[in-house]
Formats: sequence, C-alpha cells, structure tokens
Amino acid sequence: MRSLYQRLCWVVCLLLQATVVQAQAPVFYFSVLNQRSATLIAQHWNPILAYVSKKADVDLKLKIGKTAPETTALTIRGEAQFAYTNHLFSPERIKLGWRVIARPDTDGIRGQLVVGKAASIQELAELEGRYVAFPSKESFVGYKVVMNELLRKGVHVMPLFAGNQEGAIGLLKSGKAIAAGVNEDVMLAFSNRESFQYRVLWASESFNDLAVMANPNLVPASIIRAVQKAFVEMRNDAEGKKILAHAAATLKIEQSYGFLMAEDQAYENYRRFYRDSLLKE
Repeated sequence: MRSLYQRLCWVVCLLLQATVVQAQAPVFYFSVLNQRSATLIAQHWNPILAYVSKKADVDLKLKIGKTAPETTALTIRGEAQFAYTNHLFSPERIKLGWRVIARPDTDGIRGQLVVGKAASIQELAELEGRYVAFPSKESFVGYKVVMNELLRKGVHVMPLFAGNQEGAIGLLKSGKAIAAGVNEDVMLAFSNRESFQYRVLWASESFNDLAVMANPNLVPASIIRAVQKAFVEMRNDAEGKKILAHAAATLKIEQSYGFLMAEDQAYENYRRFYRDSLLKE
C-alpha cells in the first residue's frame, strides 16, 4: 500500500508541475535601441515592460547589446522578438518582416547638428575637416540623416563614433569633437539633466519617433495583438500612467507620453529617405 501511495503522490506531483509549466507566461525578448546608457535604459524600460507583460499575459524581458549596432544585430538575428527601434526600415531589413504595432505619442524626432553654446562655429561649412561625434553608423537621425545633409552640402568631416546618443554628446561636452549629430529629444533631455548648454547648427525634417515593432515570423498574432493593446491602453490606466510618469522622470523629460496604435505606413518618410539618400553605407 505504501508503494502504491508513493507512486500516486509521484504522479500527482508530475501533474502539478506540468500545470505550473503550462500556466507560465511565454517568454519573449524586447530589444531597445541604445540611445542612452544601459542603466538609464533599464530604469526607463523595465517598469514599462513589467506592466505590459502583466496586461498581455506574457513575459517580456529587456535585451540590449553594449552599443546600438550590437542591439540592432541581435534583433536582426532573431534574438529579440519585439523591439523599440527605427533601424529596421532600410530596403534590406524590410525583407525581415518586422511590423510596426505602436509608437510614442510625440511630435516626432529630428536629427540635429549641435555645438557647445560658446563655440565659434556658425555654419555647416565651418565643420570641414573637423571632428564630429556621432552615436554610430546605425543611428538614423543622429548619423544617417545628419551625414546625408553634410554630403549634400559638400562638407567633409572626421567622424567619431561613441556607441550611443549620449556618448556622442559626451564627446562634444569633453571637447574631443567640435560638433555632434544627435536626436533632438535625447539632446534636450541630456541638457536638462546635465546642465549642458548648446546651439543647433542644423535640424532635419521630423520623423516619427522610434517604433514598437514585432516580428510575426517569431511571435503568434494573438500575442502581438495583446502586447499592442497593453501598450496603447497604458496611458488610460491609473497604474500605467504612474509608470509612464516615473519613466519620464528617470530621463528628466517634463511630459510623460503614452503609446499610440501605429502601422508601417506611419514610417513612410524613413523609407523615402533611404531611397533618396546620398549616404551609401
């Protein structure tokens, strides 16, 4: 009898373990483009992903590389199934199948060429042959858009690549570069947080902010819809509002933003840029 009882207990334990495994939320990785330090990215995004995970009944885990190119590379390799990025709109990467599901409710982003407030530089032509800091060759508004304008004006500079947006600003602040190509929002937030004064030499047209994207080749459609719904409804939920406000505060952003439902068409001017760009890298 004892042997039978032990076997029954063993079977019950196995069944309970199987039930627990089945009840666990599926795990997916969410990459975030490196615009800031890894610490700031984690402080900003982990609470958001925890909220979305709970609402969508999934387990979204933050995954980033040491630099923006490394994060983009791991995303392209399929090591992340969701992403917050604007690096997937080139003709080659569109073929990977990633789809926009949401975007921040902002007025968009622009690329800027900036110098320190006290710098003597007044025009782009004065940057000829000088060191200019950029996040990386992968950066859309911080490098591609800015460099395209320099090429269009016939201005040749010596690029210094820092790995992320705030790294490029750091090179400018330290005097290692005379100017920096930046995302205007990251530049403003850095200025507010670090009390760094600057001037804008040139600014691009507006592009929609980084997109929340999903790869339908790697994630079931039902889960993508659930994640999209959680992001979009976040700003209308008391808990979600609190988390968004905290996330904004970590970056010293005065206004907290939620997310809007979006599709690929909202990023058409990215595709147009790639078609017309003089930059062939």
